[in-house]
Amino acid sequence: MIKPHHVALTVNDIQESTKWYSDKLGFQTKHNYDKNGMQIALLELNGFRIELFHFPNNTKPLHEEDKNLMDSLHIIGTKHLCLEVDNLDDTIKELGKKGVEFSTETDTVSFGGKYIFIKDCNGILIELYQK
Repeated sequence: MIKPHHVALTVNDIQESTKWYSDKLGFQTKHNYDKNGMQIALLELNGFRIELFHFPNNTKPLHEEDKNLMDSLHIIGTKHLCLEVDNLDDTIKELGKKGVEFSTETDTVSFGGKYIFIKDCNGILIELYQK
C-alpha cells in the first residue's frame, strides 16, 4: 500500500516559518531536530504533514519565477502545496485578518470546486481549494 506521508519545503528561517504555518494555517509542531547541518521541523494538520528544512549557513533564495504562479508552471518540478478547506470564503476572510498575502483572485476549476493562491512567509505558493 502506498499513501502520502509529507511534503518537504526549504525555508529561510525555521522559527519564522514554523510560527507562520502555526499561526496562519493551524499546523502543530510535532518534532524539531538538527541533522547534517540542517534545522528540521515536522508540522501536522489533520493528518497532513509538512517537513520544513533550513540550512543556517547555506539556504538559497526562491527564484523570482517560482514566486509567480503562471511563470512557475512553465518550469519542471513541484509548483505548489494544495490544502482543501471546507469554506473558501470564510477561510479567505480569516486569513485576510491574519495578514496573509493572496497571489490570485478566487477562481473555479473544470473538475469542480474553487480555489485561491496564497504565499507563505518565504514566498512559497499554497493553493486553498474547496470542492
